[in-house]
Amino acid sequence: MRTRLLLAVTALALSASPLAAQLSVVDEGSFTVTLGGRTGREDFRIVRAPVAGAMTLVASGTAVVGAARSVVALRTDTLGVPITYQLEGREGGEVRERITAQVSRDRLATRSQTPRGESAREYFLHDGMVIFDEGEAHQYYFLTLLGQETVTAVLPRRNVIAQFRVISRGDEPIEIAGTTVVARHYAIGDAAGERQLWTDASGRVLRVEAPMLGLVAVRDALPAAR
Repeated sequence: MRTRLLLAVTALALSASPLAAQLSVVDEGSFTVTLGGRTGREDFRIVRAPVAGAMTLVASGTAVVGAARSVVALRTDTLGVPITYQLEGREGGEVRERITAQVSRDRLATRSQTPRGESAREYFLHDGMVIFDEGEAHQYYFLTLLGQETVTAVLPRRNVIAQFRVISRGDEPIEIAGTTVVARHYAIGDAAGERQLWTDASGRVLRVEAPMLGLVAVRDALPAAR
């Protein structure tokens, strides 16, 4: 309930005037998702929005695959450094996971609740660190935001920290919604394995393949020109 309330408050704040007039949409759309052999959909939106006098990025998404449903909201500064994060995961209508993260001074404090119990952890926050939910296709946007080959990320569902190598494989053609486009291909690796990411020239995610998760996510339509 707490997570849903936080998400509702975020949505209300971002739609309120005069803030709504200051919103700038970075990307929005949907992915067809295959996860562990099940097919579903992920809807998302990433916007630039002023909060407390500072410009931020707000990424929100809802993914439904089979009986599983997740709702996430991530707020960062314009470089992708996290400020807040909330996730609620349900299976068959029952809450299976709630995760929150909040930055205070130079610390990122996370809290997770599952049927197995509750856990909490703090991470020392430094420049270039991101929160990355590897099961949410739209959040791969934050791995290439700074254009760095090494990215330190907190993985909230596993409650661990990981070092990612983000290597450009150059441009190559891929097909999105029946249209062939030139995309930027990245190989993204950590100790768990390698993921493949394709983006447009603005860094907006077009396709994700993460074999270790059994995940493939493909954009349902090309991003709108902005």
